[in-house]
Amino acid sequence: MSVTGDMVSVMGKRWNKPDYLVELLEAEDAPELIKFWRSPVYREKFYNVPAFLLPRLAEMATEVATEFPDPHTGLRVYYERAHCLILLAGIARRIDPASFRLDEPPANSERDLGRALSQAFHQGCSLADIALATRLPPDRVVAIGKRTIRGTKWLSRIA
Repeated sequence: MSVTGDMVSVMGKRWNKPDYLVELLEAEDAPELIKFWRSPVYREKFYNVPAFLLPRLAEMATEVATEFPDPHTGLRVYYERAHCLILLAGIARRIDPASFRLDEPPANSERDLGRALSQAFHQGCSLADIALATRLPPDRVVAIGKRTIRGTKWLSRIA
């Protein structure tokens, strides 16, 4: 097994050790995707997680647990938000949203991203988290959202 493969297989066992997470991400041969990761607090399993999202997903687990003391509610909220961010990162990796032409009508790939943005805002993901997942500046996320999301209620959540 390669060094990267070793790191990926061990990640499930060391999910609650922040130092290990830092070591993993700073390693010279750090993987871009973690094949299996178990979140802290809820111990929920996630697959094919972009490595750059791991610190935020770990931090978010603690935040959600504090915000929602009921374990069932907290798990549901965390699961939905984490999946939205993982999905956004996957879409952004596949379609390069930085290349969207905002002076033209939205292309199908921009509409796909818009649907994922809508879902993320609906689940309560912050603009900062969405910008992190898509690797876009917040103002670009808002511009794409305005072009692709029906309704404007989501805008009041980020103001």
